[in-house]
Amino acid sequence: MAAYLGTYWFLALAFLAGLCLAIGGLLVVRRFAGYEELSLHHDVAGCFLSIIGTLYAVVLGFMVVDSLNTFERARVTVEQEANALHDIYHLTEGLPLAVESRLRTLCTAYAAVMIDDEWKEMAYGRMSPKSHEIMSAIWDTVSRFQPATPNEQNIHSALLSELDQMGDSRHTRLLTARASFDGIVWALLIFGAFVIVVFTYFFGLRRLSTQILMTVLVTSVLGLNLALVGMFRYPFSGDVRVMPDAFKYDLRLFLSNLKK
Repeated sequence: MAAYLGTYWFLALAFLAGLCLAIGGLLVVRRFAGYEELSLHHDVAGCFLSIIGTLYAVVLGFMVVDSLNTFERARVTVEQEANALHDIYHLTEGLPLAVESRLRTLCTAYAAVMIDDEWKEMAYGRMSPKSHEIMSAIWDTVSRFQPATPNEQNIHSALLSELDQMGDSRHTRLLTARASFDGIVWALLIFGAFVIVVFTYFFGLRRLSTQILMTVLVTSVLGLNLALVGMFRYPFSGDVRVMPDAFKYDLRLFLSNLKK
């Protein structure tokens, strides 16, 4: 579901469906209750709408901000992972040739897998098995290496530090790609929006066209905020997503070094 929720076409269809339902509901209410009857409830309905609207605004605002923060954290996490991979690649320069060649090959393969496989899988909340194998191979190569000189000891210590940073960032990225509590969150958000729109039906205007316009505006504001949550809550899926540009940069750099 997350793979489609952040797409423009899905959000546009959901937005139009919401508008049609809101207008249809208003027309049904006005068919059975006229202006005179609805105007009797304006005072009470206004108080209730003010309370419910405020509570829902707080929840919806929190969700929008949280979604934007989640997207930004995901972008920073990807850059940290790619930066650590970049540092690991260059730290190998002071190691024995066999170990250097092995680690640089694995770093190049890891960057390629991120671009070709991992990003496609993350759209569905999964990881690429190839990336896990390569990451395990990098850990195995670094942890099994026995430094023979003080210089190699310093490099080995730096490699472990960067690899630890890379592993943590990778773990955070994969957890972020997995949707959690989606059913409950969206049920509450949609139900709250439904209640707000329904409460607008308790107000009656003499000109039905004016009330339809007001209902459309209220529904549009709610729908656009929900669309923001849908676009940014899932950083690695949909049309607005974090891209593997940092890994593309790494891969170009790694491949250019091979040509030298």
